Amino acid sequence: MRSDIRRRGGGRGRDESYMVRESQQYAQTSHKADDDVEAVVSLQPTVLSIRSHQINSIKMPLPVDPEINKLADNLVDTMRATFDTPQNCRPVHAKGQLCKGTFIPSPQASTLSKAPIFSTASTPLILRYSTDTGLKDLPDNGENGSRGFAIRFLISEDGHQHYDLITNNAFGFVVSTGEAFLDQFEAIKDGSKEAMDKFFAKYPHAKYFDENQKPAHSYSFATEQWHGIHAYKFVNAKGESRYFRWRLVPWQGVMKHSPADAKKQSTNYQFDDLTHRLNNKKPIRYRLLAQLAEDGDEVNDSAKVWPETNEFVEMGEIFVERLWTFDEGEPKGRQQKRIIYDPMPRYIEGIEASDDPLIEVRTSVYLKSGIIRREADGVMTDQKVDYKCPR
Repeated sequence: MRSDIRRRGGGRGRDESYMVRESQQYAQTSHKADDDVEAVVSLQPTVLSIRSHQINSIKMPLPVDPEINKLADNLVDTMRATFDTPQNCRPVHAKGQLCKGTFIPSPQASTLSKAPIFSTASTPLILRYSTDTGLKDLPDNGENGSRGFAIRFLISEDGHQHYDLITNNAFGFVVSTGEAFLDQFEAIKDGSKEAMDKFFAKYPHAKYFDENQKPAHSYSFATEQWHGIHAYKFVNAKGESRYFRWRLVPWQGVMKHSPADAKKQSTNYQFDDLTHRLNNKKPIRYRLLAQLAEDGDEVNDSAKVWPETNEFVEMGEIFVERLWTFDEGEPKGRQQKRIIYDPMPRYIEGIEASDDPLIEVRTSVYLKSGIIRREADGVMTDQKVDYKCPR
């Protein structure tokens, strides 16, 4: 996997100045062999103890277009009906785990973007691994190998200013518009072969995606590659801009089960592996890459995959360092419920959204479903509730 990626900078042999900002010791340790990566946690405990990473209430506005919000309402209702999801659970990505971690930028990152996360020594992270449906008990070894990975970069001390990076483990996306996404869930909810055939006939790319781009089960989250769905635009201090898509490449390499081997794993094998790794101080480590758009690449259509021959730029490294346990926060589980990841980069300079219509649709869906989830769990009223959605 690494040898297939053309990149600007980076590599195991790169200069140690890659991470020298405030912690020379942290920089040197981060370039040792993967066997030594657990040392990162003990070397810089202040990164993990910046306050308690409280997830504060933020003003995440809805899109101004009422038609987008109406579509989002229909999507949320259809998703919940499709999976019979309780109101206190996410209608998609219901099964998940919050973690804490750290981002360290590369030297060349700040030449592409003036975003503060690329010009500071390190940025604390709140990360969430998840499955992709509204089924909170979806087995890790089931037929569905799709997974999500969302990352929040905490820019301000109170958490109000942040940047969210949302990825999944599939190349590209199944549809291009919110209307098509609603049609997909209505077909899934119907449950009949006729409904799915009708959907695939209307959206040929969705059929191709279903047959060719659905991800296989990874050995663990530590051996999964993650892809940003949408294109965004870097803007640097000179005002120069470049469209890109995110990619996270695991340092351990991409390793996948065959369908037969995946079925032999335990029903919670990926999340159990995550717990084991982090409880034993063995952080998961990824290279954060930006795939740069070339002339002719479609930047406003999530379903259009860019060529792998495009240039990839090393933007830094991400360390997933410890679990955010369900017992953290007051009341217990509150912080797990509060966080709403935002596809729109509204709190940061140097990263701008493209005109991909799915960005605003997803923003509205996430906010609306998040409000429903918070109210159902008493997060907004601090009332005592019986949590039915474990994560």
